[in-house]
Amino acid sequence: MSKTGHVLYIVLLIGTGAILVAGVGIYGADYYLTPFKERPFHPQYELLKPTGLLGHGYGIIGSLMVLLGVTIYSARKRLRVFGALGRIKHFLEFHIFLCLTGPCLVLFHTTFKIGGLVAVSFWSMTAVVLSGFVGRYIYVQIPKGIHGHELTKAELIAQSKSLGERLERGYGLPANLIERIDALAQPRKPIEQLSAFEMLVFFVASDLTHKVKLRRLASSLRTRRLKPSMIHQVLTLAKARMALSRRIAFLEKLRAIFHLWHVIHLPFSIIMFVILFVHVGVAIAFGYHWIW
Repeated sequence: MSKTGHVLYIVLLIGTGAILVAGVGIYGADYYLTPFKERPFHPQYELLKPTGLLGHGYGIIGSLMVLLGVTIYSARKRLRVFGALGRIKHFLEFHIFLCLTGPCLVLFHTTFKIGGLVAVSFWSMTAVVLSGFVGRYIYVQIPKGIHGHELTKAELIAQSKSLGERLERGYGLPANLIERIDALAQPRKPIEQLSAFEMLVFFVASDLTHKVKLRRLASSLRTRRLKPSMIHQVLTLAKARMALSRRIAFLEKLRAIFHLWHVIHLPFSIIMFVILFVHVGVAIAFGYHWIW
């Protein structure tokens, strides 16, 4: 998939999810804002109640989206037979789309009235979604090759060395300035002393402040009388070098935290699906059907 194609793919996923959720919300807004005791008298009650045509449908479609999202991504990640179907990154993005849109539809299915055993499943689902944001952020910090495999530390060091040589030989940057670029990607506190939370805070803060750091670096480059076009090229290489330096320094810690995230994320997912299947089984046993 080309870069333009990937952008269109992301826009399509975000647009589809946003339009679907917004459409459902706008259509039933008056009903959802009506107090619970008054809802049985609302004209949309028969359609939007949890066992109604639309309300029931939201629950079924939302649950199937989550189930499909987990199944497709897990199959692509773990089964070799699906290894040639495309980049795992694109499957992850589709997984995120389904597992964000699906829970929103499930929420509309509940009509925002959450209690009993279903509440455990719902809050487990909420924990899965929220932890998914954290997991996605950690995942993109772990460097990968074009086919999605994790890069080794030696490969990262080789890439960083190549960038350093381009900065030194191609643009005449001295070694101390390259060391300064590397230092911009390091925390003040020794890495081995950082907790998982402190590391994530540092990563987020670095992402939010990297433009400021690059502007300061640009000021230093102007004193070397480099052309504006060359300064832009140097900053592009410097940004890549900073990202590599940070990833090299945190590589093992990132992998350990991502493993820990899996340990936390998986139980919530299991609880969510177990109670979901119990809920579906009870609904069928009591004779609740949708369009069949």
